[in-house]
Amino acid sequence: MNDKIMKKIYASLLGLAILVIVAGTASAYFVYSSSTGTVSTAGGDEIQINTINIAGTGTVTVSPDKAVVYLGVQTESADATTAQQENAEKMDRIIAALKDAGIAEDDMETSGYSMYPMRSYEALRSYEAEEPTITGYVVSNRLMVTVTDVDKVGDIIDTAVNAGANEVQSVSFTLSDDSMQDARAQALENAVEAARSDVDTLAGILDVTILSPVEVTTSGGSVVTPYPVPYAAVEEAGYEMRKSTSILPGDISVTAYVQMVYQYA
Repeated sequence: MNDKIMKKIYASLLGLAILVIVAGTASAYFVYSSSTGTVSTAGGDEIQINTINIAGTGTVTVSPDKAVVYLGVQTESADATTAQQENAEKMDRIIAALKDAGIAEDDMETSGYSMYPMRSYEALRSYEAEEPTITGYVVSNRLMVTVTDVDKVGDIIDTAVNAGANEVQSVSFTLSDDSMQDARAQALENAVEAARSDVDTLAGILDVTILSPVEVTTSGGSVVTPYPVPYAAVEEAGYEMRKSTSILPGDISVTAYVQMVYQYA
């Protein structure tokens, strides 16, 4: 490397160890880890080349096209069998109502089931040496429902509650496999564009000519999904419930990262 290039590199790195350029939904940063690298020729020989390492980040924001609702039914009775039977009957009605609302059986899955006794601790509180007595039984049956039309999430919740559901644990929004793949591809494209834009900027600063990438790798990625308020929390907070439950899904951010090594002259 000639003295002119070395002086420009050191001058640039002295005041700015990492250059960050953020524009729109993409960003990149320059890492000067080495001035030379090696590549193999067609004949198997290795030659040294000058390289610049750069990393790019790309993010896209998309609307979810799938929702997952966790709901259930809880029953209590002095008799375990009665509590279990009442619970089964209510869950059967809930499943039937959801099917009538357009939810396929494959989109419903039991996510939890439990039965436990209720006990009275009056004797212990009065310091009497008696075991707690069983006063009844509680049965909980929870269902995970996948909704492929996010605009109908509120209606699906209403349908389940009207059919007997008395627990709605949470609602989460996500992307289908196809939508996730498309978003990921767009995020990667943004990341590469950001890296290329920044390496061109660096080339101008260093007065060098960028040739071609000699190595490209992707590393990790992230998906940030909206977190709506659970249905039960709305009622507990004292908000006025509407005749039809309103659920606002928000947007999902998908981020991809690339690391690129460019040859320059």
